[in-house]
Amino acid sequence: MNLPALIQKKCNAYHLPSPDSPIVVGVSGGADSVALVRAFQTLNIPCTLAHLNHQLRGAESDGDEAFVRKLAEETGFPMVGKTTDVRALAENTGLSIEMAARQARHDFFAEFREAVIALAHHADDQVETFILKLARGAGPEGLSGMPCFQILGNLRIIRPMLEIPRSAILHWLKANRFTWREDSSNADSGFLRNRVRHRILPLLEKELNPHIRDSIRRTTEILRAENEWMEQRIAGSRLSDPGLPLAAKRRLLRNWLFDHGAEEAGFETVEQILHLMEKSAGTLIYELNARQRVVIEYGVPRFEDASSRSPEISWQLTVKAGTGWKKDQSRIGDPVAEASVCARKAGKRKITVRSVQPGDRMTPLGMQGSRKLQDILTDLKIPRAQRKMLPVAVCEGEIIWLPGYRIARGWEVTDFSVQSLHLKIEQKAD
Repeated sequence: MNLPALIQKKCNAYHLPSPDSPIVVGVSGGADSVALVRAFQTLNIPCTLAHLNHQLRGAESDGDEAFVRKLAEETGFPMVGKTTDVRALAENTGLSIEMAARQARHDFFAEFREAVIALAHHADDQVETFILKLARGAGPEGLSGMPCFQILGNLRIIRPMLEIPRSAILHWLKANRFTWREDSSNADSGFLRNRVRHRILPLLEKELNPHIRDSIRRTTEILRAENEWMEQRIAGSRLSDPGLPLAAKRRLLRNWLFDHGAEEAGFETVEQILHLMEKSAGTLIYELNARQRVVIEYGVPRFEDASSRSPEISWQLTVKAGTGWKKDQSRIGDPVAEASVCARKAGKRKITVRSVQPGDRMTPLGMQGSRKLQDILTDLKIPRAQRKMLPVAVCEGEIIWLPGYRIARGWEVTDFSVQSLHLKIEQKAD
Protein backbone atom coordinates (compact mmCIF):
# COMPACT_ATOMS: atom_id res chain seq x y z
CA MET A 1 0.00 0.00 0.00
CA ASN A 2 1.26 3.45 -0.95
CA LEU A 3 0.18 5.44 2.09
CA PRO A 4 1.56 8.81 0.92
CA ALA A 5 -0.20 8.47 -2.45
CA LEU A 6 -3.56 7.83 -0.77
CA ILE A 7 -3.06 10.86 1.48
CA GLN A 8 -2.03 12.98 -1.51
CA LYS A 9 -5.24 11.98 -3.30
CA LYS A 10 -7.39 13.11 -0.38
CA CYS A 11 -5.54 16.41 -0.06
CA ASN A 12 -5.91 17.05 -3.79
CA ALA A 13 -9.67 16.49 -3.50
CA TYR A 14 -9.87 19.45 -1.13
CA HIS A 15 -7.24 21.58 -2.92
CA LEU A 16 -4.71 21.29 -0.10
CA PRO A 17 -2.26 22.59 0.69
CA SER A 18 -2.75 26.16 -0.53
CA PRO A 19 -1.24 29.53 0.44
CA ASP A 20 -4.54 30.48 2.08
CA SER A 21 -4.94 27.16 3.90
CA PRO A 22 -1.71 25.98 5.56
CA ILE A 23 -1.85 22.52 7.11
CA VAL A 24 -1.45 21.98 10.84
CA VAL A 25 -1.15 18.36 11.97
CA GLY A 26 -2.40 17.33 15.38
CA VAL A 27 0.42 15.11 16.65
CA SER A 28 0.23 13.04 19.81
CA GLY A 29 3.36 11.03 19.09
CA GLY A 30 1.39 7.83 18.50
CA ALA A 31 1.67 5.66 15.39
CA ASP A 32 -1.23 7.22 13.48
CA SER A 33 -0.21 10.87 13.81
CA VAL A 34 3.46 10.03 13.20
CA ALA A 35 2.46 8.22 9.98
CA LEU A 36 0.57 11.30 8.83
CA VAL A 37 3.57 13.56 9.49
CA ARG A 38 5.99 11.16 7.79
CA ALA A 39 3.67 10.92 4.78
CA PHE A 40 3.62 14.71 4.45
CA GLN A 41 7.41 14.66 4.71
CA THR A 42 7.61 12.06 1.91
CA LEU A 43 5.25 14.15 -0.23
CA ASN A 44 7.16 17.40 0.51
CA ILE A 45 3.90 18.91 1.77
CA PRO A 46 4.74 21.65 4.31
CA CYS A 47 2.92 21.51 7.62
CA THR A 48 3.16 22.59 11.23
CA LEU A 49 3.16 20.04 14.04
CA ALA A 50 0.76 20.90 16.88
CA HIS A 51 1.14 18.99 20.14
CA LEU A 52 -0.97 19.45 23.27
CA ASN A 53 0.45 18.07 26.52
CA HIS A 54 -2.63 17.09 28.55
CA GLN A 55 -0.57 16.47 31.73
CA LEU A 56 -2.62 13.35 32.41
CA ARG A 57 0.18 10.75 32.42
CA GLY A 58 3.00 12.56 34.21
CA ALA A 59 6.46 11.77 32.84
CA GLU A 60 4.92 9.79 29.98
CA SER A 61 3.09 12.90 28.74
CA ASP A 62 6.33 14.89 28.93
CA GLY A 63 8.06 12.11 27.00
CA ASP A 64 5.44 12.37 24.25
CA GLU A 65 6.10 16.10 23.95
CA ALA A 66 9.86 15.55 23.76
CA PHE A 67 9.36 12.92 21.06
CA VAL A 68 7.22 15.28 18.95
CA ARG A 69 9.85 18.02 19.26
CA LYS A 70 12.49 15.59 18.02
CA LEU A 71 10.16 14.53 15.17
CA ALA A 72 9.82 18.17 14.16
CA GLU A 73 13.60 18.54 14.07
CA GLU A 74 14.00 15.38 11.95
CA THR A 75 11.37 16.40 9.41
CA GLY A 76 12.27 20.09 9.36
CA PHE A 77 8.69 21.06 10.12
CA PRO A 78 7.91 23.80 12.66
CA MET A 79 6.26 22.70 15.88
CA VAL A 80 3.90 24.48 18.26
CA GLY A 81 3.46 22.95 21.70
CA LYS A 82 1.07 23.82 24.48
CA THR A 83 0.51 22.45 27.98
CA THR A 84 -2.94 22.28 29.57
CA ASP A 85 -3.87 20.84 32.94
CA VAL A 86 -6.85 18.87 31.66
CA ARG A 87 -7.67 17.41 35.06
CA ALA A 88 -7.96 20.90 36.57
CA LEU A 89 -10.02 22.02 33.57
CA ALA A 90 -12.43 19.13 34.16
CA GLU A 91 -12.77 20.03 37.85
CA ASN A 92 -13.36 23.72 37.14
CA THR A 93 -15.92 23.16 34.38
CA GLY A 94 -17.69 20.04 35.60
CA LEU A 95 -16.75 18.20 32.40
CA SER A 96 -15.54 14.62 32.26
CA ILE A 97 -11.82 14.09 31.67
CA GLU A 98 -12.55 12.96 28.11
CA MET A 99 -14.72 16.01 27.34
CA ALA A 100 -12.27 18.40 29.00
CA ALA A 101 -9.44 16.96 26.89
CA ARG A 102 -11.56 17.38 23.78
CA GLN A 103 -12.37 20.98 24.71
CA ALA A 104 -8.67 21.70 25.35
CA ARG A 105 -7.72 20.32 21.93
CA HIS A 106 -10.50 22.31 20.25
CA ASP A 107 -9.32 25.53 21.89
CA PHE A 108 -5.70 24.76 20.96
CA PHE A 109 -6.48 24.07 17.30
CA ALA A 110 -8.66 27.20 17.15
CA GLU A 111 -5.50 29.26 17.69
CA PHE A 112 -4.43 28.38 14.13
CA ARG A 113 -7.00 30.68 12.56
CA GLU A 114 -6.38 30.27 8.82
CA ALA A 115 -5.16 26.68 8.89
CA VAL A 116 -6.73 23.36 8.04
CA ILE A 117 -6.23 20.92 10.91
CA ALA A 118 -5.12 17.46 9.72
CA LEU A 119 -6.07 14.65 12.10
CA ALA A 120 -4.90 11.04 11.94
CA HIS A 121 -8.22 9.21 12.38
CA HIS A 122 -8.32 6.00 10.36
CA ALA A 123 -10.80 3.35 9.22
CA ASP A 124 -10.67 1.40 12.50
CA ASP A 125 -11.59 4.59 14.39
CA GLN A 126 -14.73 4.78 12.24
CA VAL A 127 -15.69 1.20 13.11
CA GLU A 128 -15.10 1.69 16.83
CA THR A 129 -17.06 4.95 16.83
CA PHE A 130 -19.98 3.24 15.05
CA ILE A 131 -20.20 0.53 17.72
CA LEU A 132 -19.94 3.07 20.55
CA LYS A 133 -22.64 5.27 19.01
CA LEU A 134 -24.87 2.26 18.33
CA ALA A 135 -24.54 1.09 21.94
CA ARG A 136 -25.46 4.55 23.26
CA GLY A 137 -28.24 5.06 20.75
CA ALA A 138 -27.80 7.29 17.72
CA GLY A 139 -29.50 8.24 14.48
CA PRO A 140 -28.11 8.45 10.94
CA GLU A 141 -26.02 11.50 11.79
CA GLY A 142 -24.20 9.80 14.64
CA LEU A 143 -23.85 6.43 12.92
CA SER A 144 -22.49 7.94 9.72
CA GLY A 145 -19.18 8.50 11.48
CA MET A 146 -16.58 11.18 10.92
CA PRO A 147 -16.40 12.94 7.53
CA CYS A 148 -13.11 13.26 5.66
CA PHE A 149 -13.50 17.05 5.60
CA GLN A 150 -15.44 18.90 8.25
CA ILE A 151 -16.18 22.45 9.34
CA LEU A 152 -16.69 22.39 13.09
CA GLY A 153 -17.42 25.86 14.43
CA ASN A 154 -14.37 27.93 13.52
CA LEU A 155 -12.27 24.85 12.70
CA ARG A 156 -11.63 23.28 9.30
CA ILE A 157 -10.60 19.65 9.69
CA ILE A 158 -9.31 17.06 7.22
CA ARG A 159 -8.87 13.36 7.99
CA PRO A 160 -6.90 12.05 4.99
CA MET A 161 -6.38 8.53 6.44
CA LEU A 162 -10.02 7.86 7.26
CA GLU A 163 -10.36 5.04 4.73
CA ILE A 164 -7.07 3.33 5.64
CA PRO A 165 -7.03 0.44 8.16
CA ARG A 166 -4.68 0.80 11.10
CA SER A 167 -2.93 -2.44 10.17
CA ALA A 168 -1.86 -0.87 6.87
CA ILE A 169 -0.63 2.24 8.66
CA LEU A 170 1.51 0.17 11.05
CA HIS A 171 2.85 -1.91 8.17
CA TRP A 172 3.97 1.25 6.34
CA LEU A 173 5.65 2.66 9.44
CA LYS A 174 7.55 -0.58 10.09
CA ALA A 175 8.55 -0.96 6.44
CA ASN A 176 10.11 2.49 6.56
CA ARG A 177 11.59 1.97 10.04
CA PHE A 178 9.80 4.96 11.52
CA THR A 179 9.43 5.04 15.31
CA TRP A 180 6.52 6.24 17.41
CA ARG A 181 5.34 6.42 21.02
CA GLU A 182 3.02 3.85 22.59
CA ASP A 183 0.38 5.34 24.87
CA SER A 184 0.02 3.04 27.88
CA SER A 185 -3.60 4.12 28.31
CA ASN A 186 -4.47 2.42 25.01
CA ALA A 187 -4.24 -0.93 26.82
CA ASP A 188 -6.37 0.20 29.77
CA SER A 189 -9.63 -1.78 29.65
CA GLY A 190 -11.20 0.83 31.88
CA PHE A 191 -11.75 2.91 28.73
CA LEU A 192 -14.80 1.81 26.77
CA ARG A 193 -13.15 2.36 23.38
CA ASN A 194 -10.31 0.05 24.38
CA ARG A 195 -12.80 -2.70 25.28
CA VAL A 196 -14.42 -2.28 21.86
CA ARG A 197 -11.01 -2.43 20.17
CA HIS A 198 -9.49 -5.35 22.05
CA ARG A 199 -12.51 -7.44 23.02
CA ILE A 200 -15.76 -6.69 21.23
CA LEU A 201 -14.52 -6.33 17.65
CA PRO A 202 -12.37 -9.48 17.77
CA LEU A 203 -15.37 -11.35 19.21
CA LEU A 204 -17.65 -10.09 16.43
CA GLU A 205 -15.07 -11.11 13.83
CA LYS A 206 -14.84 -14.59 15.32
CA GLU A 207 -18.50 -15.28 16.11
CA LEU A 208 -20.48 -13.16 13.68
CA ASN A 209 -18.64 -12.01 10.57
CA PRO A 210 -14.89 -12.16 9.86
CA HIS A 211 -15.33 -9.10 7.63
CA ILE A 212 -17.38 -7.11 10.15
CA ARG A 213 -15.08 -4.07 9.88
CA ASP A 214 -15.64 -3.78 6.13
CA SER A 215 -19.39 -4.22 6.60
CA ILE A 216 -19.54 -1.45 9.19
CA ARG A 217 -17.45 0.87 7.02
CA ARG A 218 -19.86 0.35 4.12
CA THR A 219 -22.78 1.05 6.43
CA THR A 220 -21.23 4.33 7.58
CA GLU A 221 -20.70 5.37 3.94
CA ILE A 222 -24.36 4.66 3.12
CA LEU A 223 -25.57 6.52 6.21
CA ARG A 224 -23.28 9.47 5.48
CA ALA A 225 -24.72 9.89 1.98
CA GLU A 226 -28.29 9.65 3.28
CA ASN A 227 -27.47 12.03 6.11
CA GLU A 228 -26.16 14.60 3.60
CA TRP A 229 -29.40 14.24 1.61
CA MET A 230 -31.48 14.86 4.75
CA GLU A 231 -29.38 17.92 5.60
CA GLN A 232 -30.13 19.30 2.14
CA ARG A 233 -33.84 18.65 2.66
CA ILE A 234 -34.00 20.75 5.82
CA ALA A 235 -31.71 23.54 4.56
CA GLY A 236 -33.46 26.87 5.11
CA SER A 237 -36.04 25.38 7.49
CA ARG A 238 -36.60 26.69 11.00
CA LEU A 239 -37.84 25.03 14.15
CA SER A 240 -40.76 27.44 14.19
CA ASP A 241 -41.96 26.39 10.72
CA PRO A 242 -45.43 24.78 10.92
CA GLY A 243 -45.98 21.23 9.76
CA LEU A 244 -42.40 20.01 10.16
CA PRO A 245 -42.12 16.24 10.62
CA LEU A 246 -40.63 15.05 13.90
CA ALA A 247 -37.44 13.83 12.20
CA ALA A 248 -36.81 17.31 10.80
CA LYS A 249 -37.45 18.95 14.19
CA ARG A 250 -35.00 16.61 15.89
CA ARG A 251 -32.33 17.29 13.30
CA LEU A 252 -32.85 21.06 13.32
CA LEU A 253 -32.68 21.19 17.10
CA ARG A 254 -29.50 19.07 17.19
CA ASN A 255 -27.89 21.35 14.60
CA TRP A 256 -29.00 24.41 16.56
CA LEU A 257 -27.53 23.06 19.79
CA PHE A 258 -24.17 22.19 18.23
CA ASP A 259 -24.05 25.53 16.35
CA HIS A 260 -24.30 27.23 19.75
CA GLY A 261 -21.49 25.15 21.25
CA ALA A 262 -23.42 22.44 23.09
CA GLU A 263 -21.08 19.72 24.29
CA GLU A 264 -23.59 16.98 23.54
CA ALA A 265 -27.10 16.63 22.16
CA GLY A 266 -28.28 13.08 22.76
CA PHE A 267 -31.71 11.66 22.04
CA GLU A 268 -33.14 12.30 25.51
CA THR A 269 -31.83 15.87 25.51
CA VAL A 270 -33.41 16.65 22.14
CA GLU A 271 -36.72 14.97 23.07
CA GLN A 272 -37.05 16.84 26.37
CA ILE A 273 -36.25 20.23 24.83
CA LEU A 274 -38.79 19.63 22.05
CA HIS A 275 -41.35 18.68 24.72
CA LEU A 276 -40.69 21.92 26.62
CA MET A 277 -40.99 23.93 23.40
CA GLU A 278 -44.43 22.46 22.75
CA LYS A 279 -45.72 23.81 26.08
CA SER A 280 -45.41 27.40 24.73
CA ALA A 281 -46.08 28.98 28.13
CA GLY A 282 -43.89 31.07 30.42
CA THR A 283 -40.18 30.43 30.90
CA LEU A 284 -38.82 26.88 31.07
CA ILE A 285 -35.20 25.80 31.53
CA TYR A 286 -33.34 22.67 30.48
CA GLU A 287 -29.91 22.24 32.06
CA LEU A 288 -27.48 20.70 29.55
CA ASN A 289 -24.59 20.55 32.03
CA ALA A 290 -23.01 22.60 34.79
CA ARG A 291 -22.39 25.62 32.55
CA GLN A 292 -24.78 25.32 29.59
CA ARG A 293 -28.55 25.45 29.43
CA VAL A 294 -31.44 26.09 27.09
CA VAL A 295 -34.05 28.65 28.12
CA ILE A 296 -37.43 28.25 26.42
CA GLU A 297 -39.69 31.31 26.48
CA TYR A 298 -43.10 30.97 24.85
CA GLY A 299 -41.87 27.99 22.86
CA VAL A 300 -38.72 29.75 21.57
CA PRO A 301 -35.36 28.28 22.69
CA ARG A 302 -32.36 30.38 23.70
CA PHE A 303 -28.91 28.97 24.41
CA GLU A 304 -27.03 30.21 27.46
CA ASP A 305 -23.41 29.57 28.39
CA ALA A 306 -21.76 30.64 31.62
CA SER A 307 -19.18 32.57 29.61
CA SER A 308 -21.61 34.13 27.12
CA ARG A 309 -22.67 37.78 27.19
CA SER A 310 -25.67 39.52 25.73
CA PRO A 311 -24.77 41.43 22.56
CA GLU A 312 -24.40 45.18 22.82
CA ILE A 313 -26.93 46.92 20.57
CA SER A 314 -27.39 50.60 19.78
CA TRP A 315 -29.97 52.36 17.66
CA GLN A 316 -29.95 55.24 15.22
CA LEU A 317 -32.96 57.52 14.79
CA THR A 318 -33.69 59.56 11.68
CA VAL A 319 -36.42 62.24 11.81
CA LYS A 320 -37.79 63.86 8.64
CA ALA A 321 -40.58 66.44 8.38
CA GLY A 322 -43.47 65.67 6.02
CA THR A 323 -47.19 65.12 5.83
CA GLY A 324 -49.44 62.11 6.34
CA TRP A 325 -48.12 58.95 7.83
CA LYS A 326 -45.97 55.92 7.25
CA LYS A 327 -47.57 52.83 8.69
CA ASP A 328 -45.44 50.82 11.08
CA GLN A 329 -45.16 47.48 9.25
CA SER A 330 -42.29 46.11 11.31
CA ARG A 331 -42.36 43.40 13.92
CA ILE A 332 -40.94 43.82 17.41
CA GLY A 333 -37.19 43.25 17.27
CA ASP A 334 -36.81 44.02 13.55
CA PRO A 335 -33.54 45.86 12.77
CA VAL A 336 -35.38 48.61 10.84
CA ALA A 337 -38.74 50.20 11.59
CA GLU A 338 -40.62 53.29 10.35
CA ALA A 339 -43.62 55.22 11.65
CA SER A 340 -45.00 58.76 11.75
CA VAL A 341 -46.05 61.01 14.62
CA CYS A 342 -47.82 64.35 14.86
CA ALA A 343 -45.42 67.28 14.29
CA ARG A 344 -47.63 69.71 16.18
CA LYS A 345 -47.56 67.44 19.27
CA ALA A 346 -43.76 67.35 19.19
CA GLY A 347 -43.37 71.09 18.61
CA LYS A 348 -39.71 72.01 19.03
CA ARG A 349 -39.03 69.22 21.48
CA LYS A 350 -36.34 66.68 20.57
CA ILE A 351 -37.21 63.06 19.84
CA THR A 352 -34.57 60.45 20.74
CA VAL A 353 -34.20 56.67 20.78
CA ARG A 354 -33.05 54.41 23.61
CA SER A 355 -33.42 50.83 24.77
CA VAL A 356 -36.28 49.62 26.92
CA GLN A 357 -35.65 50.21 30.62
CA PRO A 358 -37.18 48.70 33.78
CA GLY A 359 -40.32 50.55 34.84
CA ASP A 360 -41.04 51.99 31.37
CA ARG A 361 -44.70 52.85 30.66
CA MET A 362 -46.59 54.13 27.65
CA THR A 363 -50.12 55.04 26.66
CA PRO A 364 -50.78 52.91 23.56
CA LEU A 365 -53.02 54.27 20.83
CA GLY A 366 -56.48 52.73 21.14
CA MET A 367 -56.21 52.10 24.88
CA GLN A 368 -57.22 54.01 27.98
CA GLY A 369 -54.55 54.80 30.54
CA SER A 370 -50.91 53.81 30.58
CA ARG A 371 -49.40 50.33 30.67
CA LYS A 372 -46.06 48.96 31.74
CA LEU A 373 -43.94 47.95 28.76
CA GLN A 374 -43.11 44.80 30.70
CA ASP A 375 -46.79 43.82 30.66
CA ILE A 376 -47.19 44.70 26.99
CA LEU A 377 -44.17 42.61 26.00
CA THR A 378 -45.34 39.72 28.20
CA ASP A 379 -48.72 39.75 26.44
CA LEU A 380 -46.90 39.73 23.11
CA LYS A 381 -44.79 36.75 24.30
CA ILE A 382 -41.49 38.55 23.75
CA PRO A 383 -38.68 36.59 25.50
CA ARG A 384 -37.36 38.37 28.58
CA ALA A 385 -33.74 38.35 27.36
CA GLN A 386 -34.80 40.14 24.16
CA ARG A 387 -36.71 42.93 25.86
CA LYS A 388 -33.71 44.96 27.08
CA MET A 389 -32.43 45.10 23.49
CA LEU A 390 -35.62 46.65 22.06
CA PRO A 391 -35.75 50.36 21.11
CA VAL A 392 -38.33 52.99 21.98
CA ALA A 393 -38.74 56.51 20.61
CA VAL A 394 -38.90 59.07 23.42
CA CYS A 395 -39.84 62.76 23.63
CA GLU A 396 -38.79 64.43 26.87
CA GLY A 397 -39.16 61.20 28.84
CA GLU A 398 -42.46 60.16 27.24
CA ILE A 399 -42.42 56.96 25.18
CA ILE A 400 -44.14 57.88 21.93
CA TRP A 401 -43.48 54.75 19.86
CA LEU A 402 -42.65 51.10 20.49
CA PRO A 403 -41.53 49.88 17.05
CA GLY A 404 -43.42 46.83 15.85
CA TYR A 405 -46.29 47.54 18.29
CA ARG A 406 -47.86 51.00 18.03
CA ILE A 407 -47.39 54.71 18.75
CA ALA A 408 -48.69 56.45 21.85
CA ARG A 409 -52.17 57.96 22.12
CA GLY A 410 -52.18 61.66 21.21
CA TRP A 411 -49.21 61.26 18.85
CA GLU A 412 -51.18 59.83 15.95
CA VAL A 413 -51.41 61.55 12.56
CA THR A 414 -55.12 61.93 11.81
CA ASP A 415 -55.07 63.07 8.17
CA PHE A 416 -52.79 62.88 5.14
CA SER A 417 -52.64 66.68 5.02
CA VAL A 418 -51.46 67.00 8.64
CA GLN A 419 -47.83 67.99 9.25
CA SER A 420 -45.96 64.98 10.59
CA LEU A 421 -42.55 63.68 11.51
CA HIS A 422 -41.44 60.47 9.79
CA LEU A 423 -39.33 58.39 12.18
CA LYS A 424 -36.91 55.65 11.16
CA ILE A 425 -35.07 53.53 13.69
CA GLU A 426 -32.17 51.33 12.55
CA GLN A 427 -30.19 48.86 14.62
CA LYS A 428 -26.41 49.26 14.88
CA ALA A 429 -24.35 46.41 16.34
CA ASP A 430 -21.47 47.73 18.48
